[in-house]
Amino acid sequence: MHPTTKKYLHFIPLTKFSLWDVKRYTRKTDLLFSNVAFLNEILIPYKKSVSKDEMITNKWQIISKINFGGKLFLRDFDEIHTYKGSLSLVPDNAIIYSKINVRHGCIYFNEKGDSPFGVSSEYPTYIFDETKVNGSFLHLLLRSDAFKKILNTKTTGISKARVKADEFLNLQIPLPPLVAQTRLVENYNAHLHRAEELEQNANQLEKEIENYLFETLGIEKEEKKLTEKGKLYFVNLKDISRWDVWTTNKQKNTSIFSTVNFCDIIHGKPMYGANVKGVKQKSDIRYVRITDINEDGTLNDDFASPQFFEDKYLLKENDFLIARSGNTVGKTFLYQKSHGKAIFAGYLVKYVLNTEKIYPQYLFHFTKSYSFKKWIDANQRIAGQPNINGQEYLKAPIPLPPLSVQEAIAHHIQGLRAEIKRLRASAEESKTKAIKEFENEIFENTYNDN
Repeated sequence: MHPTTKKYLHFIPLTKFSLWDVKRYTRKTDLLFSNVAFLNEILIPYKKSVSKDEMITNKWQIISKINFGGKLFLRDFDEIHTYKGSLSLVPDNAIIYSKINVRHGCIYFNEKGDSPFGVSSEYPTYIFDETKVNGSFLHLLLRSDAFKKILNTKTTGISKARVKADEFLNLQIPLPPLVAQTRLVENYNAHLHRAEELEQNANQLEKEIENYLFETLGIEKEEKKLTEKGKLYFVNLKDISRWDVWTTNKQKNTSIFSTVNFCDIIHGKPMYGANVKGVKQKSDIRYVRITDINEDGTLNDDFASPQFFEDKYLLKENDFLIARSGNTVGKTFLYQKSHGKAIFAGYLVKYVLNTEKIYPQYLFHFTKSYSFKKWIDANQRIAGQPNINGQEYLKAPIPLPPLSVQEAIAHHIQGLRAEIKRLRASAEESKTKAIKEFENEIFENTYNDN
């Protein structure tokens, strides 16, 4: 029975109240199915205490978390020694959920044959009747958007609202015949398998780009140079240029073309970006921050405008930006007019390229390579936040073929990048289709026992 509605007032019979949570009665969450069952008719609570000694003997790990994607993360095995509190065992072929985050999809299915692990009381554990339900089907169903909304209405508490076990078990679900459940899971997995294949193809093309670049430039890909002996690392003194970081002077040069320093292919001096606040609103000027730049050099949809700006920070065609601080140190971005009018933020350094010497897209693609990233790793300061300042970037080695070769390299890589983008978009589409088809069939179709 839904609340009686009179324009602005909602009337609910007192007999319908069991708890005072407003969301339980004001949000419409009833779903209609032809075949239904309560979770308490399918799931069997499983609570088996397990000692630390048993955990250690069996090399079982302790849960760290279940993320919003339903993926399980376990603690390092050694953390068992410092863990405080009681533990329960999660066997294989069991369903668990996070009391706090189940409404966000934090439900995990430990499939048949998977290793057991330990959990606290924050993770209720259930086995189930396999003659009635397919575990993978149940996992997908409970993580659907429709059931996330329902579970959100079942939370109690203020600071850390939880879904209690009795509320969870009192949930009503659609339960098609077992053969239909299996078919739905198989169809879902087929789409995921297709997505994985597309991702693998994209990753293979990424490797092809790396190999092509090194082959064309005549650079031998060098493996790790530091030799580990116990806890000591040895490096030749002649290869050290600064004592504050693990840096080396020696860089693998191209055997075909000359190598120059970054300072040889720019005009003027490095310029740091604006130190102004970004505001979340659309305008005719975008504020480009490190976090706006994707790994492939595109800009994401997190548009911000500068609170105010000075003309000197306006970007011009082929201006080259490099991140100088944080976990993204070394990330690069090539500005084009097609990006729209923009200024750049303070943790980015701008360089004006000498296009008579360097083809901008070639430089951009080279800075995504193993060779450039290795130089970044070797030259960043690692005390506190990783950092390479604007002057230090000027020493970065850049292979410099003739402009015609640079252009040919850039065009070839751009073609491969376009194919990678297409493959990854298709992979995401396949994942979305997997979920959509599953939910559409569950929430739109009906089943019978024939």
